[in-house]
Amino acid sequence: MKSKVFLIVAVLTLALVGAGSYLSVATPVSAQETETSVTLPRTITVVGQGKVKTKPDVAQANIGVEIIQPSVSEASAENKIVIEEILAALKENGVASEDIQTSGFSVWAERYGPEGPLSEDETRYHVSNNVSVTIRDLDSVGEVLDAAVEAGANNIFGVQFFRESVTELESEARAKAVDVARRRRLNSLN
Repeated sequence: MKSKVFLIVAVLTLALVGAGSYLSVATPVSAQETETSVTLPRTITVVGQGKVKTKPDVAQANIGVEIIQPSVSEASAENKIVIEEILAALKENGVASEDIQTSGFSVWAERYGPEGPLSEDETRYHVSNNVSVTIRDLDSVGEVLDAAVEAGANNIFGVQFFRESVTELESEARAKAVDVARRRRLNSLN
């Protein structure tokens, strides 16, 4: 009886092993069966980074005024007077006309107060006018901004310092990056 059970187990095992090997042979796997005859060129890839530090030569700021009045016409008229005074102060402090550009103008109604909706008589109108100003003399940035405030500016934001032309600096950084990559390539060959 033991030998019959052993024989049945042995036959079933052989049948399963045979079926498994048949299935694995019968299933085509195209990626494993194709051969590549292309020979890739031998290459070395190196990366270099070049940095250049510099000081800014230009400042830029957004300067403006927001006026609030009971009517659009009143707010707009007052805004026009104040922005003209700001522009005159900027020019008096060395800012060229071509370095001043309008960056935003808006009008909106304030129809809600702390206690809810306002009546038509309580509605207030905001007129805002902003200019983008390029200041080329970095030593005068503080004086230019002070003059704008004295002339009526109540919005100054986005003051930035930067280098106006970076073409030469980019070329210098690129040359440094190539030099670093060249040295890394030579080191990898040793």
